[in-house]
Amino acid sequence: MIAAAPPPPPPVPALPAVGFGRGAVGIGPRTTRLAVVVDGRRGRWRRVTPGPRRVSVRLPSGTHVVRIAVRGPGGARRSAARRVTALPPSGRRAGRVPGFVDQRLQHDAERLVARLPAIGGVYVQHLVTGCGAAVNAGAAFPAASTMKAAVLVEAARRGHATVPGALLDRMILPSDDRAANEVLARLGGGSEERGAAAVTATLRRLGLRSSLMRRGYLLDARRPLPITPDSAPELRTNVISTPYELAQLMVAVHRGVLGRGGVRRVGIGPAAARREIADRLLRVTDRSKLVAGVPPDVPVLHKSGFTSQVGHDAGIIYVRSGPVVAVGMAWSGTKVTPSATSSFLSGLARSAHTRLSGGGRCGGLPLRAAPGG
Repeated sequence: MIAAAPPPPPPVPALPAVGFGRGAVGIGPRTTRLAVVVDGRRGRWRRVTPGPRRVSVRLPSGTHVVRIAVRGPGGARRSAARRVTALPPSGRRAGRVPGFVDQRLQHDAERLVARLPAIGGVYVQHLVTGCGAAVNAGAAFPAASTMKAAVLVEAARRGHATVPGALLDRMILPSDDRAANEVLARLGGGSEERGAAAVTATLRRLGLRSSLMRRGYLLDARRPLPITPDSAPELRTNVISTPYELAQLMVAVHRGVLGRGGVRRVGIGPAAARREIADRLLRVTDRSKLVAGVPPDVPVLHKSGFTSQVGHDAGIIYVRSGPVVAVGMAWSGTKVTPSATSSFLSGLARSAHTRLSGGGRCGGLPLRAAPGG
């Protein structure tokens, strides 16, 4: 009697939480075929040279639950399911800021800011071609929850021992202010102010000179009597940034994911940048601002912020031709409505996607970060 051949050993996927269209899978000596199972739908079986070896697999853009199935003489085996966000391969370009004016996008940005019943600022740039638009991009705004992205960077720099992942999820995904203050206290050894000072110090190390965090988020619903400014937001706030510097922060995260500078300059390696920072910013639950302006299959790494006086969003939009950094900020001394800021920010993302999906067109006129730019 001839014994049946045993099935091949289960595959061992080396799929990062965030990657760029491909991952590696370890296969055993009796594996002859391999298939990728995405959200329960199995792709075609492909022949593979028997292992043991590592095989590259292609992943569709977006966030999916992925399994790897292998087959050999004795049957089929599968790996455990895992959630993976695959960014388009074109997102591997690191880019630089500042860039150059795309006249059509610049016109769109100026029109969107002019329509706001508030003071607005914009910075948008394709990180491959440099084409983009900027309006009032150097003006300082109350940063609201967008600054939680900087808190996340500082927490990732410290490592898991300082702040548990579940607390970071609460701070970023639903943007919980109490969780943010608890993170700051942990970063500051029990003091929110010391934690905020550490965040500001890391921003300085990343080259951001106008952005700062003084202390934690105000949880009291009371607010001071409004003082209407002539041309710039009133800065009675603990968190401040500009459209240009929020763009720089998001590009620093993107570059860190690639391992090509950015947050790597403050000691965060690419694996931690993907797992601890990018993965969370890709899962932010607010879909009403930048995310609402692009097709559903376009990944957006971002952090939004909204109060009764501000409506912001800052992120990286992964269009087919490469990454685009996009930031919109709006402030009013009286009140800004969610509908007005959502229309402004989704319109900005829609215009950026439309104008820059092919890279944009720009000459030698540089984008200006100065107020009124």
